[in-house]
Amino acid sequence: MHQKSYRSLFWPVLLIGVGVIWLLSNLGVIPPQNLAMLVNLWPLILIVIGLDLLIGRRSALTGALVAVVAVGIAVVVLIAGPALGLSTSGVLRHESIRDPLREAAHAEITLNLSSQPARIYPLSNSTNLLEAEIDYFGELRYTSNGERLRRIRLQRIQPNPSLNFSVDPTARWDIGLTPAIPLELTIDASSGSAEFDLSSLQLTSLVIDQSSGRLQIQLPSSATAYTAKINGGSGSLQITLPKEGNFTLRLEGSSGAIQIRTAGEIPLRLEIRDDGSGSVNLPAWLNRISGRDKEGVWESASYSGASNPIVIICEDLGSGSFTIR
Repeated sequence: MHQKSYRSLFWPVLLIGVGVIWLLSNLGVIPPQNLAMLVNLWPLILIVIGLDLLIGRRSALTGALVAVVAVGIAVVVLIAGPALGLSTSGVLRHESIRDPLREAAHAEITLNLSSQPARIYPLSNSTNLLEAEIDYFGELRYTSNGERLRRIRLQRIQPNPSLNFSVDPTARWDIGLTPAIPLELTIDASSGSAEFDLSSLQLTSLVIDQSSGRLQIQLPSSATAYTAKINGGSGSLQITLPKEGNFTLRLEGSSGAIQIRTAGEIPLRLEIRDDGSGSVNLPAWLNRISGRDKEGVWESASYSGASNPIVIICEDLGSGSFTIR
């Protein structure tokens, strides 16, 4: 004898529940920023679907009850979650930071950016070492220690590392740095698009790790030679060079395209040690000195004898294209 099977009411009731949540949000009962906590409830979705498959088709009422309980839990979390101490990573916060220059003669600055778009720029007519306007989700940590040698660290801490959820596309990071003193600058560019105008900063060293976001960088010239280390990611990377540099740029590519922009012929030496699998496109004013195919050494006519030359060393270009123009 076959057991009677019922058409489950789980999905119709669940759809009604989604409509109720949407309506409560529009009415202001559920704060819009709390909707981000729905991402934290994905295990509940698996549980209720499993329960529906297991028992929902044996009884129409049981399937409906499973959906009602799931929607009820979601509504309680969305309305009372922050009061209950649950994650509020979807709440957008804003922080203004002003770090006075005071007696600082040198600074070591580490910036761990977030998924929000970011801009780094040189301060003008400011007595501060750093100024920042930051929109963030989760927790922001800023530390500044030392007088003559200032050590600064800025980073966003996500309560749940597996989540990176933003409910406000206008959120961004704007960070101004002083050009008045030498800086050792380390930046984790994360997954957001970013523009770094470093053209008038006094750099003694620079390390940048790109992720999946588009990244544009303007590098400065310097009276004292420095080294810049840039690790590319899956996003496009555009680096603008000054007419004269007095620095060494070490590049590690990944899958993103790398473009080096110059103002015409400059005193430049290029070493490609591993060309990867992408294309290499070089201007006519770079002359091959050694090597073959896409690997080797190239120099411009003005490189020999230049007082402030630029050296680019490509350790591994990865699978993205590499272009100098």
